[in-house]
Amino acid sequence: MQWNSIPVTVTRNPRARKVWLKMRSCRGIEVVLPYRVSTSEVPSILERHKSWLMERLADLETRGQAPGQNPLPDAVTLAFLNREYFVAYGEAVRPELHVAETQLRVLLPGGETGAGALLLQMWLADLGKCHLVPFCREVAQLHGVSISGVRVRNQAGRWGSCSARGGISLNAKLLFLPRPLARNVVLHELCHVAHRNHGPAFKAALRELDPLTDEHEARIRTAWEELPAWTKWRRKDVGA
Repeated sequence: MQWNSIPVTVTRNPRARKVWLKMRSCRGIEVVLPYRVSTSEVPSILERHKSWLMERLADLETRGQAPGQNPLPDAVTLAFLNREYFVAYGEAVRPELHVAETQLRVLLPGGETGAGALLLQMWLADLGKCHLVPFCREVAQLHGVSISGVRVRNQAGRWGSCSARGGISLNAKLLFLPRPLARNVVLHELCHVAHRNHGPAFKAALRELDPLTDEHEARIRTAWEELPAWTKWRRKDVGA
């Protein structure tokens, strides 16, 4: 489905009590409907919220994240490593990525920009395993927190998580954050080893480890919106 040439995805949520609209980076509009609302009402719902949707679309266009825009970067700046990689592109029969010092060479079949985004995500995850895993273990050891393991993935909606068994999962996108912010995320998950919810005990423990937690969390929330478009590309978007 499309609306004003923007792709529209409609889903239903049994727990939804009202209609939710989201303008997703690179993908278009997502409409979440309660079961009592018919899909035939979607066009009129979108028209009623046209002003907000167009403002959001303009914001995404400014950041190169609107549907149809090329998400591939000319450079990748990773604040955690204090390093910038320049990206060059070429053609090949199958997608390939080659790393040389601070330069990436991405080879793609003609027009497969989505495949390039996925290659960059895999490279980012590999880089995260090299740098974020030892960083997390070091912070855990420093504060005497016992963890069962650390893994790095390209998570779609969160910076990190902690399993009931004390396993830490970190988002490779943490490499875009300055170290103090990445450290706050790691500390957040380490505090979940002892405190499974976000109650007063958890908040007190986190603030004891990072007195600047409130400031850091505010910056972290903003940082998610500022992530490059290619980091938000999903496998099902390839070829779109």
